[in-house]
Amino acid sequence: MRKVFFGFAVLQLVAVLAQFYLATFGAFETPHPAPGDPDAAIGYHAMNGTMIMPLLSLLTTVVALIARAGGKLVGLSILPFVLVAVQLLVIFSLAEIAGWTENSTTTGSLVVLGFHALDGVAILAVAVILVQQARALMKATAGTPVAERVAA
Repeated sequence: MRKVFFGFAVLQLVAVLAQFYLATFGAFETPHPAPGDPDAAIGYHAMNGTMIMPLLSLLTTVVALIARAGGKLVGLSILPFVLVAVQLLVIFSLAEIAGWTENSTTTGSLVVLGFHALDGVAILAVAVILVQQARALMKATAGTPVAERVAA
């Protein structure tokens, strides 16, 4: 089960890396789409960030619990979900309070929206650490006799 946990940790990292690619993919679309355009390239970034990444984080957390990975790894597994929630519920809300709309920005809203990127970097760091820790757990378990693994 710890190999499955490692696999989910890798999938989560791939989704986070894809998120950075999709952000750039959408940011450099020319001509710039109208605000709210459902065909805009940035929509892939939004879909991955609001649906795929949180779902993978939840699934990875469930697998970590089943694999008895320990509290630290369970916490790291759910942390991307929490950080995405911070993006959606805190950062974007504060940006709106500071004057951001789909059609315009203010200096204050741009300052707040800068934290969107920093939060994304934090999600990436967590995903990398999770893969490293899941790999170490998997390798440590692989050398353990079956009787000891059952007792654990």
